[in-house]
Amino acid sequence: MRLRPLECLCGVFSLCVLTPLIASASAAPTAESAKGALPPDMVAYFAGNWTGSGAFVKSGKPLASDYSFVPDVENQCLVVHQKEKPPNDFEFVALWSVNSDTGELVMLLVSNHEGGASVLRGGWQDGKLSFETAPGGPKDLGRERFTFYRDSATAFHTMYEWSRDGGTTWAVGDRQSFKKLS
Repeated sequence: MRLRPLECLCGVFSLCVLTPLIASASAAPTAESAKGALPPDMVAYFAGNWTGSGAFVKSGKPLASDYSFVPDVENQCLVVHQKEKPPNDFEFVALWSVNSDTGELVMLLVSNHEGGASVLRGGWQDGKLSFETAPGGPKDLGRERFTFYRDSATAFHTMYEWSRDGGTTWAVGDRQSFKKLS
């Protein structure tokens, strides 16, 4: 499979970037959150393979993708792989975990369209998961936001957005709806 280099790169960035976040000590309300475990309902919901379709908002062109979510390290993380179907070629590998200092969800994302990795922060509440880049990074070309909306036990939809004004206004790039395969 062609993803070997991305998987290796994701592993290296995971060790370099997320390990200090996850490993740092903090006083936490439960033993599970003290270990840095993701919310159990979130892990149970996303775990598995999903397929979906939608469209790019500006052009109206169709878009289809597959997602794979694999729990790992005692549910302290989900390894996420997203790949668009032809004629599109965007794909990413991500690691979702918890910052044990703040309890905030974090995503380390490596894609085939950008060099290096992006760290996004987010939250899971009432069936909605949102990850957003922080402003002012060294290569700050704008902010990005990935939002996942739980529709049912076997369906969710996503929205990708970006902001060029620090998060005051957001433009929608694409929307897709997904069904669980396994």
